[in-house]
Amino acid sequence: MRSKPGNATMRADHRKLCRQLAGRLRRGEHLVLFGPRGIGKSTLLVELEERLRAAGVPCARASTTRCLDDITRAFARAYPAVDTHEIARRAARARLSNAADLQGGVLLLDHLTEVSNAMVSFLRRLHGGVLGVLSAVDVEVERERRQMQPWRLGALKVRMSRASNAVLRELLRVRCAELGMSTLAPEIERRLLRAARGRPGWMIACAQTLADGRYWRGRQLFATLLCTDTEIALREAAFRRPGVIRGT
Repeated sequence: MRSKPGNATMRADHRKLCRQLAGRLRRGEHLVLFGPRGIGKSTLLVELEERLRAAGVPCARASTTRCLDDITRAFARAYPAVDTHEIARRAARARLSNAADLQGGVLLLDHLTEVSNAMVSFLRRLHGGVLGVLSAVDVEVERERRQMQPWRLGALKVRMSRASNAVLRELLRVRCAELGMSTLAPEIERRLLRAARGRPGWMIACAQTLADGRYWRGRQLFATLLCTDTEIALREAAFRRPGVIRGT
C-alpha cells in the first residue's frame, strides 16, 4: 500500500526530531522527554538506539526505569566488553564510567517512573560529556509534571509534539485498511480523533482494538467503551514490562 501524505509527514517529523536528539546526546547532553502515553516516545527511543548503534556509538535502552539497577544494566549493555559479572554494582558502575571516559556513549531510559536520590546522584556524576542521557517520562496531568522536575537530574526538558488530526486520520484509515476493515463513518472518526488527543500510539492501539467484534453490534460501534479500553491498554502496557531487581 502506498504511503499516505499524513503518514509521510509524521515520519519526516519523527526523523527530524531523531536526528536532532541524536546530535545533542552525542555531545553529552542530558535530556528529559515529556509527553502523554501513546504519543510515540518509546518508538522514538527505539529509533534513536538503532541510529546511534549504526553510527558506532555505544548505546543501550532501558525499556523501563524504576531504580538505579535498571540504569546499571543498560549501561552494561552499552559497553559489553566491560566485565561486570560477579562484582558489586557500585564497582560495576565505576568500571563502566571509566569505559565511557574513553569512548562516550548514550543511555536511553524509557518509562522513568521513579527518581531516587541514588539515581539522581549517579546521573549527575555522568555530566560533562561522559554520557548523553535521554529519559522518557509519561506525563498526563500537571501533578505528574511537577513530580518529574528535569532540574533534579541536571537535564533539559524536551516536549514530544502531538500529531495533527490530519496525520491521525490517515494513520487510522491505513491501519483499518491493513486489518481489512471498511471505512469508518465520519462521526466515528471524529470521536476517535478527539479521544486520541494527538497521540499516534493511541490511534494505533485503537485501530487494532476496532477489529474486535465485541465492540460492534451490527454497524454500531460502542465508541465510549472502545476509547476507555484503549486508554487502559496503554497504561497496562507500562506495568507489563520486565520486573526489576531491587538494590543499588
